[in-house]
Amino acid sequence: MVYGNGPVSTAGWSGIALAEPLSSLDNLIYLRGTGCGDTPDTDTVVDWHERWSRLGGSTFCFDTSITSSGVITPLVAPEYGLVDLLAWIDSATTSLHVHVYLMHEANLVQALINAQNRGVDVNVVLDYGDNWWPQYDLDTQRGMATELLAAGVDVKWFGDTGENPYAYIHSKVAVKDEQSVWIGSGNWKPSSHPAPGEEGNRDWGVLVDDSGLATMVLNHLAFDENEAKGHVTPVVASDAPAGWVMPTPEVIVGTTATGIDGDFEANLLVCPDNCINELVNMLDGAEEEILLSLQYLDMDWSWGWGENPIFAALEDAAQRGVRLRLILNGAYLDEDIQSAVDRFNEEWNFTMGYDVSSIVMSGNEQVTKLHNKGVIVDGEHVLVSSINWGDSALVRNREMGLLLSSEAVASVYIDSWHEDWNRLDNSTDTDQDRLLDKWEVEHGFIRTQRSVAGDGDESLLDADQDGLTNFAEQLHGGDPNNADTDGDCITDDLEVAWAQATALNASADDIDPFDALTQWDADGDGQNDSVVLGCDLAGVDIQPVDNSGGDTQTSTDDDEDGVLNEADDCPNTPAGAATDAKGCSSQQRADLVEDSTESTAGNSAQSFFLILMISALILSGGAYVILRGMRSEAEDVKDAISEAAFADVVTTPVETEGWQQPVLNATGSGVTPAMLAQVPGWTAEMVEEYLKQGWTFDQLLTYYQEQVAQHGQ
Repeated sequence: MVYGNGPVSTAGWSGIALAEPLSSLDNLIYLRGTGCGDTPDTDTVVDWHERWSRLGGSTFCFDTSITSSGVITPLVAPEYGLVDLLAWIDSATTSLHVHVYLMHEANLVQALINAQNRGVDVNVVLDYGDNWWPQYDLDTQRGMATELLAAGVDVKWFGDTGENPYAYIHSKVAVKDEQSVWIGSGNWKPSSHPAPGEEGNRDWGVLVDDSGLATMVLNHLAFDENEAKGHVTPVVASDAPAGWVMPTPEVIVGTTATGIDGDFEANLLVCPDNCINELVNMLDGAEEEILLSLQYLDMDWSWGWGENPIFAALEDAAQRGVRLRLILNGAYLDEDIQSAVDRFNEEWNFTMGYDVSSIVMSGNEQVTKLHNKGVIVDGEHVLVSSINWGDSALVRNREMGLLLSSEAVASVYIDSWHEDWNRLDNSTDTDQDRLLDKWEVEHGFIRTQRSVAGDGDESLLDADQDGLTNFAEQLHGGDPNNADTDGDCITDDLEVAWAQATALNASADDIDPFDALTQWDADGDGQNDSVVLGCDLAGVDIQPVDNSGGDTQTSTDDDEDGVLNEADDCPNTPAGAATDAKGCSSQQRADLVEDSTESTAGNSAQSFFLILMISALILSGGAYVILRGMRSEAEDVKDAISEAAFADVVTTPVETEGWQQPVLNATGSGVTPAMLAQVPGWTAEMVEEYLKQGWTFDQLLTYYQEQVAQHGQ
């Protein structure tokens, strides 16, 4: 092998020298071939490009495929999950092995304690946590772990060892009695495993009764239960948080999901050992359709010696005619998520013509956000896993997933997927064209594309040629496909102009534009407006309608981007460019953020993440945190854009009576030093602004945690 700066002219060697993988990690181990006995010998770098690992990490060579028959129980949360897991644990007679990232659900913890008390050998591995976790999560994790320890359960921390080969254990996997396996996307928390009838995340899980699969999973779990490994340490009583009390378990009553008995094939995915190759193989094998349900899809990473292999496989599938449909989490919409949506819709579909489409999932009173990491291929193969589609999960974390091949099983998840695809709410705007998905679907528009062939931004078009843009129609409650929404013979543009004129006439009663558009007697005088005023409003002193949807005709929109000057953060938008609610194109928004991050202002998102990194250094010390926390300048700008986009979402309500923002359950105000201590880098003003919008502090903590989890590693 010729490595680094070694002479490529060495006899027997061909081509370039072997270079380090594209990674910021140290302690890398190069593996020849798969590292499992096959040793290709082409005397080129190809021999060493298939697999690499880190010092102390696993190099699993177990068989990960199985063909069998048995009962498979699909679990689709929030409808199913908690009752099923409780019954599953209660049926254990000999052993339970549970490896999860977070364990906060008191009923599940109590079920494990009960199992230990009746003689079941219970083994639990939990993530130790990190300094960016909210204090509540740290206390709950340690509290639950020490409660289990006190009951005699063998409990271990994953990751409490300083430098180790993994970032986190993010798996959600358990084995019962060496006969049955549970794998899922949801943590053992109330949000992913709510009580029957309660709201919660969309998560997929599965129970598989098969001893062969159970043995296969246990062979992998044994590595992370071995205290001789540097990344595993025992939980001790002193880990208990001061004053913490375990919540009282409830009496949980509900129905369990229906099992499906039949033949199946299964492949076990274990990160970081084989999951990238298995995911690529899954996508490469698709012939007709790939349905994705993902918490997020990160494009901004590479692996080994090449580009992002997951996105490359998705694009290859699209190029060969496979239909791609992607649902992404919209609860914390940031630049990464929006970029993936735009790649699918604006580039691959609109520009390239591929049969590809992506949406941001809408929620409702039962399904609050998308926490899933699932895929369905060709209506037969379904992936249930803990694996987020980004570099940390695929390269740094311990993750597990199960790819099941069974049409009967896949059909359950297909129904769940279509439910999420078709759900609409009053706030989601997938294509960021200021037209809500629900409104676009109701009126026959394209909710996934802001660009319209030959016409530019869909929100700036006038579908019914009545003088109001589509955005103005939505804003005022008009029908974009009917020039006379209320059928009173007065066209919509004149109706809005009349309503605006009344606002400037002190002697006239104000008419709301919504009423003018939707009611034939908007002024409440008992007569059709057209009878009194005429179909052309002859004699009424009005000015031309503000086509952008503004409140007064005295306002102007110099750059004609649909946002009035006084509300336009970017007054010189190029003609035809798509804008956000602040009147900025994506490039202008990036420029604004970059300018702000280069200034001395202390409230920028770059300062936020810089403070986070400095805090992490103070708390943890040394190159270990630097290695995991440092980001390039480009990444800082990207994250700043994310925060700017989030600020727009929470501060820009939909200005129409026909559409209401979701009601958040906080009352605002009351930022305390204790609260700020849990969100280092955020100012009191930032927190106060979010609370005024109706966010609870718990919601902000969750958002803060997920942002740092995705961008701080």
